[in-house]
Amino acid sequence: MRSLRIIQLLILLALTLTAIVGVSAQDNDRDRRDRDRNNNRQMSQQRGDRWRVRRNGRYYELQQNQADMLRQAVNAGYQQGYQAGRDSRSSRRRTRYQTMAVYREGTYGYTSGVDRNLYQYYFQQGFQRGFQDGYSSRFRYGRDNGGTVGILDNILNSIVRLQRY
Repeated sequence: MRSLRIIQLLILLALTLTAIVGVSAQDNDRDRRDRDRNNNRQMSQQRGDRWRVRRNGRYYELQQNQADMLRQAVNAGYQQGYQAGRDSRSSRRRTRYQTMAVYREGTYGYTSGVDRNLYQYYFQQGFQRGFQDGYSSRFRYGRDNGGTVGILDNILNSIVRLQRY
């Protein structure tokens, strides 16, 4: 009877140890997954989001802040073009946007950190569309956000076509 009791206790002890080891292994797996996820997040933050854009058959590699600058170039171009288009319409003369200094220079809002020619190209793309909307007094490419005009996100994305890599 006593030996039966000892066997039962040993079996119970074995089952308890097996359960503890199983839970411990699950905890270790969960800890490893959490650690890996945190490491990946930290590496991503250190590296930053990397982008590339293709222009004239060449890829330009960009960091997140540079990609944001190209988006801002399109939007700044749109805003300047919209105002120029409205001014041209109100003066009742058809001005060609290509002859305007702000369009030709294409550097309004430019700060170093991204290729100047790239910035100029995207500014001019926004300017063209803004001028068309301003001159026609309708929003085809942009919108009015309570007095501030801006290019539509889908139009912006179709112009810049950034690729994450």
